[in-house]
Amino acid sequence: MAQKNSMPRLNIFLEHIFEGAKQQGISLEKMLLFAREAGYAGLECDISRLSDRSETKQLFEACGLAVSSVYSFFDFGHEASDISKDKIYSHLETAAYLGADTVLAVAGFIRPEDDPDMVRGRMAEMLSFMCEAARKYGITVTLEDFDDKAAPFSDSEGLLWFMENVQGLKFTFDTGNFAYSLENAEEAYLKLSGYVHHVHLKDRSWDCLRANSDNSNGKADISGKLMYPCEAGGGFIGIERLVKMLISDGYCGSFSVEHFGAADQLLYMRRSAENIRNIFEEI
Repeated sequence: MAQKNSMPRLNIFLEHIFEGAKQQGISLEKMLLFAREAGYAGLECDISRLSDRSETKQLFEACGLAVSSVYSFFDFGHEASDISKDKIYSHLETAAYLGADTVLAVAGFIRPEDDPDMVRGRMAEMLSFMCEAARKYGITVTLEDFDDKAAPFSDSEGLLWFMENVQGLKFTFDTGNFAYSLENAEEAYLKLSGYVHHVHLKDRSWDCLRANSDNSNGKADISGKLMYPCEAGGGFIGIERLVKMLISDGYCGSFSVEHFGAADQLLYMRRSAENIRNIFEEI
């Protein structure tokens, strides 16, 4: 937990490091060092990028970066339970090895032919198993407001159902994803504030000038209006208000900057870090 009067830790998604390194034509290590210089101290990692745990850990440590959280996609609603359990243990063991105390499980999606209640029940059952298994590692399992209508946890109502029905499950508050469901992020947060354990700082913009070269980074909300990635604090989400609210309410965890699909990851990373540090300093 953050100490009084200290700044919270700022993390960046490892995927942004990979994408930024490709955009800049530089090594992964150099991009990691750029992130550290910009003010990031931790990483939000997709488990698919962590196959060589020992080498990866050494690289992160050499660059002065810790692993804040590890996330993975599952199909709890359809996959055989023994297969899901094997994936759960691999997820937890990898997170523990890298020193992360938080994991995010994207539990799966409902297909058109599914019985939604049955699939949601299976997801809850496997999340319960995961939360229980995570206890011996000292790890907290979280679910986020995932921006896809096929996810039964894309809005506050769906998330509350899981929080109330899965003992030990907590919430990773993605500040930008409620916009997908046309929910106000502040109002959704107030409903779920008692479960918040981790935060993804995602902002959104309606400015088409934020599109990348092939115009593939627009995300349509459920009304069909396109949203584009932008630096945290540069869009319409109200990042400053949300960060101040979280800290005022006693949140003392870290914050992970997220802008998948950024036209210039390095530029957005630097702008996000500067914007968020300015908010921290005001507080």
